Amino acid sequence: MPVTGFEIAVVSDHALLRYLERKHGLDVEALRAEIRTACRDGVRYGAKAVVADGVKFVITDDTVVTCLERKRTERKGKG
Repeated sequence: MPVTGFEIAVVSDHALLRYLERKHGLDVEALRAEIRTACRDGVRYGAKAVVADGVKFVITDDTVVTCLERKRTERKGKG
Protein backbone atom coordinates (compact mmCIF):
# COMPACT_ATOMS: atom_id res chain seq x y z
CA MET A 1 0.00 0.00 0.00
CA PRO A 2 1.47 3.40 -0.93
CA VAL A 3 2.26 5.89 1.81
CA THR A 4 0.14 9.07 1.59
CA GLY A 5 2.03 11.28 4.01
CA PHE A 6 -0.96 11.56 6.34
CA GLU A 7 -0.70 10.09 9.82
CA ILE A 8 -4.37 10.36 10.79
CA ALA A 9 -7.59 10.16 8.82
CA VAL A 10 -9.85 13.16 8.37
CA VAL A 11 -13.36 12.26 9.59
CA SER A 12 -16.21 13.96 7.72
CA ASP A 13 -19.34 15.22 9.47
CA HIS A 14 -21.31 12.64 7.48
CA ALA A 15 -19.11 9.79 8.75
CA LEU A 16 -19.38 11.06 12.32
CA LEU A 17 -23.16 11.31 12.08
CA ARG A 18 -23.48 7.78 10.67
CA TYR A 19 -21.14 6.44 13.37
CA LEU A 20 -23.27 7.99 16.12
CA GLU A 21 -26.39 6.64 14.46
CA ARG A 22 -25.19 3.08 13.82
CA LYS A 23 -22.71 2.43 16.62
CA HIS A 24 -24.36 4.40 19.44
CA GLY A 25 -28.03 4.15 18.44
CA LEU A 26 -28.58 7.89 17.94
CA ASP A 27 -32.02 8.39 16.35
CA VAL A 28 -31.16 11.08 13.82
CA GLU A 29 -34.66 11.28 12.35
CA ALA A 30 -36.21 11.80 15.79
CA LEU A 31 -33.76 14.63 16.46
CA ARG A 32 -34.51 16.13 13.04
CA ALA A 33 -38.24 16.06 13.86
CA GLU A 34 -37.55 17.72 17.22
CA ILE A 35 -35.68 20.56 15.50
CA ARG A 36 -38.43 20.92 12.88
CA THR A 37 -41.03 21.25 15.63
CA ALA A 38 -38.95 23.82 17.53
CA CYS A 39 -38.45 25.92 14.37
CA ARG A 40 -41.84 25.52 12.67
CA ASP A 41 -43.30 28.90 13.64
CA GLY A 42 -40.03 30.71 13.02
CA VAL A 43 -39.82 29.33 9.49
CA ARG A 44 -43.51 30.04 8.89
CA TYR A 45 -43.09 33.71 9.83
CA GLY A 46 -39.73 34.28 8.14
CA ALA A 47 -37.51 34.41 11.22
CA LYS A 48 -33.74 34.34 10.76
CA ALA A 49 -33.29 32.45 14.04
CA VAL A 50 -35.26 30.67 16.74
CA VAL A 51 -34.25 30.19 20.37
CA ALA A 52 -35.65 27.00 21.89
CA ASP A 53 -34.53 24.64 24.62
CA GLY A 54 -31.52 26.81 25.41
CA VAL A 55 -30.06 26.83 21.90
CA LYS A 56 -30.29 29.18 18.93
CA PHE A 57 -31.25 27.65 15.58
CA VAL A 58 -30.17 29.74 12.58
CA ILE A 59 -32.54 29.70 9.60
CA THR A 60 -31.64 30.53 5.98
CA ASP A 61 -34.11 30.14 3.11
CA ASP A 62 -36.53 28.05 5.21
CA THR A 63 -33.72 25.70 6.22
CA VAL A 64 -32.25 25.28 9.69
CA VAL A 65 -28.55 25.60 8.86
CA THR A 66 -26.88 25.49 12.28
CA CYS A 67 -27.40 25.40 16.00
CA LEU A 68 -25.49 27.68 18.36
CA GLU A 69 -25.11 27.82 22.11
CA ARG A 70 -27.48 30.50 23.34
CA LYS A 71 -25.54 33.33 24.89
CA ARG A 72 -27.25 34.69 27.96
CA THR A 73 -26.71 38.40 28.28
CA GLU A 74 -28.33 40.75 30.71
CA ARG A 75 -30.62 43.14 28.87
CA LYS A 76 -30.36 46.85 29.67
CA GLY A 77 -33.27 48.20 31.65
CA LYS A 78 -34.11 44.82 33.15
CA GLY A 79 -33.41 44.36 36.76
